[in-house]
Amino acid sequence: MLQANETTVSVVTEFFIVGFPGLQPKYYSLMAAFLLCIYIAVITGNSLIVVLFVIERSLQKPMYIIMLSLSLSDIGFCTVALPKVISRYWFNDGYIGFYVCLFQRQLIHYFGTLNSLIMMIMALDRYLVICYPLRYPVLMTNRTMRLLIGFSWVTAMIAPTISLMQTVKLPFCGPNMITHCFCDGTYINQLACADPTLTNLNAYAVAMFVLLVPFASHTTTPK
Repeated sequence: MLQANETTVSVVTEFFIVGFPGLQPKYYSLMAAFLLCIYIAVITGNSLIVVLFVIERSLQKPMYIIMLSLSLSDIGFCTVALPKVISRYWFNDGYIGFYVCLFQRQLIHYFGTLNSLIMMIMALDRYLVICYPLRYPVLMTNRTMRLLIGFSWVTAMIAPTISLMQTVKLPFCGPNMITHCFCDGTYINQLACADPTLTNLNAYAVAMFVLLVPFASHTTTPK
């Protein structure tokens, strides 16, 4: 008896976070506990830096403003990325809504971009300290540093948004298994029902710009 093949096209409404492919179920609880310990350590350590900055006036200087921003960015990144993968291994709850996944993707890339921009500001700060030590207190005041950091927190949203707009245009009607610990742009694009090559190339170009420009500023800073 011949059976006709029927193709059913459905719109993806949720994704499933696979996590670490090949990890045996008997290690799920151990992995969840390990990731939870990392999350608690990151939150505790960075929160301590934030509290010290607030209560200790001697730390309220340009360099420590940078450290405060890095701590807040790390807290944000871990809070966006880790709870879902912990839930996936502890409660076998790996499903995440389509738009929630895109929102997580946006924030993860946002905090990654933000870290790069903050590191670039740190390189600029060290450059002024080394090359203009006597003029440094005038060139880099707390107000100037706050403006630079605030600018980085705002503009860091541009690059992820460009990549997200490209992803949103792709049709998703088939597989929904993300073989990663969180909703990463590249892995989401691979699940599209259309060729994601151009979208991936655009995302790669934006990522390289975000990463290489701050890296270049570090390599040109005098030691």
